[in-house]
Amino acid sequence: MARRVLVAAALWLAWLAGAAMAQDERVWTLPRALEQALVRDAQVAGARAKAQAAQAQQRQADGRLWPSAGLRLTQGRSSDRDPPFVFERSTRRGEAFLRWNLFNGLEDQRQIAAQAFDAVAAEAELLQALDEACERIAVAYFSLLRHQHLAGLARQRLGEVERLAARVASQAALGKASEADAQLAEASRIDAQLALQGIEAEQQAARSRLAVLLGLREGAALQVADAPLPPVDAELEPRAWADQAERQNGQWLAAAARVAGTRRRIAGIAPEYLPRLDLDLRRSLYDRTDPQPTTSQRHGWSVGLTWEVPLGGAPRARQDELRARAALAEAELQRVRDGVQADAGAARAQARQTASAAPQLTQQRQRWEQVVRASELQFDAGRRSLMQLIDQYDRRFGVQQRDIENTWQQAEAHLRLRRLAGDLAEWFGVLDGGTR
Repeated sequence: MARRVLVAAALWLAWLAGAAMAQDERVWTLPRALEQALVRDAQVAGARAKAQAAQAQQRQADGRLWPSAGLRLTQGRSSDRDPPFVFERSTRRGEAFLRWNLFNGLEDQRQIAAQAFDAVAAEAELLQALDEACERIAVAYFSLLRHQHLAGLARQRLGEVERLAARVASQAALGKASEADAQLAEASRIDAQLALQGIEAEQQAARSRLAVLLGLREGAALQVADAPLPPVDAELEPRAWADQAERQNGQWLAAAARVAGTRRRIAGIAPEYLPRLDLDLRRSLYDRTDPQPTTSQRHGWSVGLTWEVPLGGAPRARQDELRARAALAEAELQRVRDGVQADAGAARAQARQTASAAPQLTQQRQRWEQVVRASELQFDAGRRSLMQLIDQYDRRFGVQQRDIENTWQQAEAHLRLRRLAGDLAEWFGVLDGGTR
């Protein structure tokens, strides 16, 4: 019997441990959420593929400086007339060749340099995609965290009002309280219940948004743990902040690289108006032509200079197109610069305001907790009315909501500032779609 009791106890403890582990699995930390969501983020995957394509294009451009080698094999029959004779000739011939463009109006060098800037722009866009993905995931994470805290406070408020309503209803049934007080308490209970239902609906929506980013099934029991906000220096001078963004912001870096690339493609003289110099090397591998011609070439080389000038004006139009594209890239760089600085100004103002409000709201919450406790004692002593006590509950809940909303706005501002500064993914420890 003792052995069976011990076995049963061991099984029960194992079940409890498994349940606790399953509960912990449902609680996500921010690093864990980032690690899982970034692996499947479509924007990051697309930016990474674009960067790889740009690197491949750069290797293609580098290959233009190298010669091409080949092999030509010929087999056939012919009827050749060499008066006064006619020969039925069979041909089997092999030849190796090498062709090398030695000069092409410096177009190869321009394309190689321009493609290097395109590769830099693609890498910068990958950094931008990582920062934006981190912000998107973190915003969804903190949104769910906000609603978790709000739901907890709403449940606390509903529990207090339900206990008060039950107490007043009991007193009204005994004739110790008026029917109006009972109706007031019941109306307050309904109000608290509706508030909780609204918050829970918003919480479910936030949970669904984060679940989609994490790749979880719909309706998953998803909870998040408290996480620290990324630190920012909201008092940093705008000029200093802009200098940092110019060095690190992926969108800014990509736009600047594209400006440099489009400028590098513009030639002083269109390459179509310059001569072309080619080297051609040939060597015969075998020649089994029967009967043999009177002469056959065993090896040879040639250097050809070609100067073919288009007369329709296409090269000049192509240069005009490149200049227009450079102007477009410069306008895009100006748009990015202005947008980043404007967004940063708004985020800095929000970060400063929420930071200054945080200690005041904390102090206000603490004082309202004391006010509610005192009001409950005064209500029990008959020195405060039911209306006044319910009002204290509602006002305390309003302050609690403002405190949580202020924390949420502060998180948004900090995440946006770090993303605009170009180091949000770096602060989270993210390296090319994963975490370190």
